[in-house]
Amino acid sequence: MPEIPPVASLRAKNKLKKREALVEAAMALFEANGFEATTVDQIADAAEVSRRTFFRYFPCKEAVVFSDGEERLAAFRALLAQPGPTPAARVRRACLAVAQAFAEDREVMLRRRKLMDASPALTAYDHEQDLGWEAAIADVLRDGARGEAGRRRAEVWAGAIMGAVRATMRAWYAGGAKGDLVRIGAEALDHLEMGMAEAMPMQSARAR
Repeated sequence: MPEIPPVASLRAKNKLKKREALVEAAMALFEANGFEATTVDQIADAAEVSRRTFFRYFPCKEAVVFSDGEERLAAFRALLAQPGPTPAARVRRACLAVAQAFAEDREVMLRRRKLMDASPALTAYDHEQDLGWEAAIADVLRDGARGEAGRRRAEVWAGAIMGAVRATMRAWYAGGAKGDLVRIGAEALDHLEMGMAEAMPMQSARAR
């Protein structure tokens, strides 16, 4: 791999420093004053940059809270692309790897969750970001699917998997993010693999 020229390297470092300064300034203001009450101008002032510079790095305030979102999604897609015995096995492996990464970033995740709990706008943005993860899963599950019905089935399962992921994260946060996130996630995926009919018997069956 060719070395990065010194000037380009310095420019990249400066950009990274500005981005990190914006994230830290924004998070401090969000935690002190609330997400909705904090303005882009306040963030830019705290980071000692212009409003225009802020928008060169982030399209909106919400994106600052999820500043690692694109990087995490790219890593998830890379995990999904690795060979595996079946598409479902590849999805399971990637989801559990992400669970491990989230557990290792516990403090960052808790900090973000606290802000989300107090902000409907951040919650909505988070759900919007989930669509990218769901699409990545659907892309894998569609591999080899035949016809429109097969593609729809892959999309339904991708939605179900993301639902399981969200339920797992809620349970983890409810316990103060102290539980074994990988184990909880594996259990959730096990339930899906068993299928709804086995995991949640019909009322009529219980009434016999």
